[in-house]
Amino acid sequence: MTARELISTVPILQPSDAGAKALRLMNEYHLTQLPMVVENKYMALVEEDQIMDLEEPEIKLESIHYNGANRTAIQEGAHLFEALKLFHEFKLSVLPVITKENDYLGIITKDNLLAALAQYNGAKEAGGILALEMEPRDYSLSEIARIAESNDVTLLSVNTLTDPSGKLEVLLKTNRQELHSLVATYERFNYTIKYIYSEEQEEDLLKKNYDLLMNYISM
Repeated sequence: MTARELISTVPILQPSDAGAKALRLMNEYHLTQLPMVVENKYMALVEEDQIMDLEEPEIKLESIHYNGANRTAIQEGAHLFEALKLFHEFKLSVLPVITKENDYLGIITKDNLLAALAQYNGAKEAGGILALEMEPRDYSLSEIARIAESNDVTLLSVNTLTDPSGKLEVLLKTNRQELHSLVATYERFNYTIKYIYSEEQEEDLLKKNYDLLMNYISM
């Protein structure tokens, strides 16, 4: 998924706009940044904090000093993971999307990015989650996938994270709620199960709490 596919349309600011106008638009659209555009060319991201520092709310935006971080943008053909990196690195609420010629196309909002990531990681699909823990040298995606397939389980997404101890956590989103047989197979192949999450577990917990409540009432 490319940056262009994530574009939202919000009002743009002009250098001649007053700080008060920028604050009003930010409040209206629940954003802390808005793009400043001149003749369809992207100029900078105007920050809420920068406007709040102005001596008078009617001072024009062109009087603000904009540094390199304020000029952050992403090319229209860049992957959404690059957008995620920029959001994190520069603590953005929006990310302008531009062409190679610096033509302004629109912005990516956090909501759009999160929705795309949820789709990418299968978060919207029903299914259980299983986390494996291992040494990085033991990681083999082909073997992990083969074991899942042998249990008639499809891996909707696979994500990895190295924890402070150097261990690798491999997070598997599956298409199945019942994961007992898959867990048993991974354990048979000497994989360490870090945790499991499924709707089935929640239903079991609700039933257990209900039974405890009924037993208490009948005492």
